[in-house]
Amino acid sequence: MMISSLRPNYLHLLNSYNKVLEQRNNFLRQIKLENKNPAMLDIWDEQLAEYSYKIYEYRKYFIEKISNSIEDIHSLITKSGKEEIKIKYISNSKNKESFLENLKKSRSVDIKRGFTATGVHRDDFMIYINSRPVSIFGSQGQQRTTILTLKLCELKIVKEEIGDNPILLLDDYMSELDEKRRTSFLENIKGNQVIITCTDRIDLENESSIYYVENGICKKV
Repeated sequence: MMISSLRPNYLHLLNSYNKVLEQRNNFLRQIKLENKNPAMLDIWDEQLAEYSYKIYEYRKYFIEKISNSIEDIHSLITKSGKEEIKIKYISNSKNKESFLENLKKSRSVDIKRGFTATGVHRDDFMIYINSRPVSIFGSQGQQRTTILTLKLCELKIVKEEIGDNPILLLDDYMSELDEKRRTSFLENIKGNQVIITCTDRIDLENESSIYYVENGICKKV
């Protein structure tokens, strides 16, 4: 979503990729049910490989930008010095040729299953804290802090790209942070436009506006 908002061409490529992917999946089912010629898949494979590589390049570029900031931002929020955070882009291909090769290798499996099992739509990213995947081994507090770290990285990148501070929206993200992480996070969002919803009162600086909502009625505190 961040890349799409900053690079409209990325969104265009993604939409084009998804259309070709849908067409390929439809034809895979026709091969299985109607004995269509599998050689026709070459047409869609070539298009998918072309789009995949361009999408991959956009994602790789922005993951690298996040990677350049994620350690510093995370250490400012946690202030523990005990959490080494890394982000890694997970993809089984690095160029157009490898995307195309993987499509051809998985063709027989794709025909049996009736859908495309490999491609940029299977790519993902992983966050590691002290070399362990935070989604598996991280506590709830660590997982929440990691998401906030990513959001602050996005804020920084968007500001660098457009020259203005975007608005950060946080819906009850503070409840599962301990007091130390909450305080550190609030210190590090100063100067940004932030809207926070929460069920407990949190201490904010004087420049902040606080509203209390009960039974649909909003009052400024």
